[in-house]
Amino acid sequence: MVLSTFDKYIPYITIFYRVSFLIGLLSLLFAKFVLPEFLQYGKTLYPIKKSDKKLNHKNSKLNTIIHYTVPKAYFAHFYILSTVLSLITCASYAGYTLPWLVLFHSIRRLYETLYVCKYTNKSRMNWSHYVVGIWFYSVLHIILNIKLKQGIILSDLHKYSSALFIIASWDQYMNHKVLSGLVKYSLPKDRLFKLISSPHYLDELLIYGSFISYNAEFLWLVVWIFTSLAISAIETQRYYKINFPNDKIAPYAFIPFLL
Repeated sequence: MVLSTFDKYIPYITIFYRVSFLIGLLSLLFAKFVLPEFLQYGKTLYPIKKSDKKLNHKNSKLNTIIHYTVPKAYFAHFYILSTVLSLITCASYAGYTLPWLVLFHSIRRLYETLYVCKYTNKSRMNWSHYVVGIWFYSVLHIILNIKLKQGIILSDLHKYSSALFIIASWDQYMNHKVLSGLVKYSLPKDRLFKLISSPHYLDELLIYGSFISYNAEFLWLVVWIFTSLAISAIETQRYYKINFPNDKIAPYAFIPFLL
């Protein structure tokens, strides 16, 4: 009886998260052209200009909210959340491949965030980026569990998509190792960084793209990742061009021969 009651709400939950993606995409465009501070983190996070401090008291409060940041190390919270939710899902659907892939990705990214990536006290991100990260990983598991509950995701292993997942995961780990070995915010030149400014973003896109073969609903995640990381990759490439004018910058920001 409880399960049948939950089933009645699945269509409404589905509509809700789809609408949240549409709102998110519109918000990205708004932030890109009106409030770029919301999209900045790490090297692309610009400090508040002195001129901003001359605003009146009312606008000063708004300015403080817009520019409020949290430690970039809070990225770990995303993967702690995803790992916990993945463990619950794997316990319920132990015979299914996809939940274990999501768990593997979550644990790997948590490990990288804690032990590979180097965050200093100056490594910050806008609070909106943190909120969006919590939303994204929550929606990922909502989609996963709904499709598993409906029996739409099968238990079998998809060989080609799993091979893509493994290759992209390994490449992302290696690219994060390259970034961790650099002097903070210097120019990476190894591996695919010679061709793309942010190959680790491309890996992220491929990882989630590999989930589409299990169910087309994951396309929502891929569209979000493509849009948000494309903006971040372009900002990163712009940062490199401004700060390393005498160095050879990768010709592409995100996807070879395309972007």
